[in-house]
Amino acid sequence: MQMFCTSLELETKQGQIADLSIMTALTLTNPGAKSLFDLGVRCKPRSETTRGVIAVFDSMRVGTIFDASQASSDDFETSEQNPFGDECHLRSSRDPVGYSKGAPDPKHHGQAMQSTMKAEWIKSQTSKMDGLWRRGVFQKVLRSSLTPQYRVFTSRFPYKIKRKGREFDKCKVRLEVQGQHMRRKGEDSVGDYDNTFSPVPAASGFRTILSLTTQQNMFTDHVNISRAFVQGELLPGDGHSGKVYISSPPGYDKDPLHVYRLLKPLYGMPSAARAWHTTMSAFLAKEGCATVGFEKSM
Repeated sequence: MQMFCTSLELETKQGQIADLSIMTALTLTNPGAKSLFDLGVRCKPRSETTRGVIAVFDSMRVGTIFDASQASSDDFETSEQNPFGDECHLRSSRDPVGYSKGAPDPKHHGQAMQSTMKAEWIKSQTSKMDGLWRRGVFQKVLRSSLTPQYRVFTSRFPYKIKRKGREFDKCKVRLEVQGQHMRRKGEDSVGDYDNTFSPVPAASGFRTILSLTTQQNMFTDHVNISRAFVQGELLPGDGHSGKVYISSPPGYDKDPLHVYRLLKPLYGMPSAARAWHTTMSAFLAKEGCATVGFEKSM
């Protein structure tokens, strides 16, 4: 670090060809110094420093020390009171017990069971499983009936708080297969699926459709198909001999003697989107429509 501004050397003729650094100055004034202690720098013990800080706080303290035992519930406003008055409601009648606008989504089953909305999550996941049973998505089979060629994949419940206009809508729970453990079949046909490719509409094709409808003064609309994947059919290459097995999700029907055989594609399977496209394309072809690509609305 220079003690003299080197940019002014040419104007003032000062400090030219001289070493004006702080290190040089310290070396000249204290030739034998090897540390800050040798230069006279001293640090107070921690006890002295702490006492000094407390003394400063004591000198700045004014008024009476607050004692919570002497406080009355009428002396201050609690979080249960509405600061905007009784006419303004902070909670909606649709909000479940334990819900708040800043409530996060549980990352896994354990967090959902420890949250204040535990009862709501249990209700949602039970309703989800009941709906899948009614749709014939899977059937229960004995684990002992499976041969070593069959693999049993784990499943999980993702949790999501759905909101509309920043207001609570519903607690959404979905059953997913841990598809990251599935392997693509090779030349030896050993694996869990054949292909994952699923055609979707290109942006250029979508713009062409809008251009034609505008030119012809036609009406356009869109359809969101609910539970699209579970309405498809399993592909012949899924699993071993077309059979895919999963274990029960965490917290639901813990039975080590049974597993679930999938009869429909499920979320998380790498080939689920392709299975849905194949099923929908076959239906449109049967109805006399051109086979096109579809993209599921997430």
